[in-house]
Amino acid sequence: MNSFQLSKKCALSSIIFVFLVLSEAVFSQPLVIDFEKSPEFVRAAKTFGRAGPAQSITIEDGITLDGGVVLGLPSFTPTTAFSSSPNLYGTANHPSGRVIGHPSLDSALSIEIAESIGATSIEGLLVNGLNRSGSYIIEAFSNETLVDSVSLNNLAPNPTNGFADFKLETDSQPITLIQFSPDLIDGEWDYFIDTITINSPSNSAVPIPAGIWLFMTGILTLFSIKTKFKNENYTSRGYECGIYSALIVSNQTADSKNSGYA
Repeated sequence: MNSFQLSKKCALSSIIFVFLVLSEAVFSQPLVIDFEKSPEFVRAAKTFGRAGPAQSITIEDGITLDGGVVLGLPSFTPTTAFSSSPNLYGTANHPSGRVIGHPSLDSALSIEIAESIGATSIEGLLVNGLNRSGSYIIEAFSNETLVDSVSLNNLAPNPTNGFADFKLETDSQPITLIQFSPDLIDGEWDYFIDTITINSPSNSAVPIPAGIWLFMTGILTLFSIKTKFKNENYTSRGYECGIYSALIVSNQTADSKNSGYA
């Protein structure tokens, strides 16, 4: 095997390796629940009074949300770059009578996740719908075992952009249940969730943009090797084939200078 064939083989190995890494990253993309496309909804009612009873939403992947309703552009709700417009999933009860939702609405929203999904991280947005500050606890369970929790304390009132993002993680046991609990002062609650992301890209070993650059580097390396050896008959020098073929190009360039070719 001459030097050109060996270098070509190394470049191809590099490209195949990066392709496999990219394939793993692409096919392990996160599942995002935005209440517009996943699950698919048209713009929903704007108030709890018009939304009707609680909606149990099941997604094909084995995820079920319970306790609330989907609202479209809810009245007086702050907009954020993290939230997807127009729909959110929420629940409310105001004993004073200011806003009364359906009796089936639950103070605790929940997300059940099939164990087969292998959820190791859940993140999203929680919007405080109260005209006062509110505090919330978000808990992640693996079957009946608590594996992580987040406290969102004293979120600003709704009219002054009362929202926060959250993230729950586990190292080993898959998350099978997320539960949201408001502070229930005077039996009152009002909040929404949106853009729930399961297994976010931040947990991926190789970011996709970096993988693309590696892939392009392999292509350019193969092209440069083919061009370099098109008009030159190099004999085999016994280079060791490594995963990064760029090292071979560097060695060959140095040898060429010593031999009077460059």
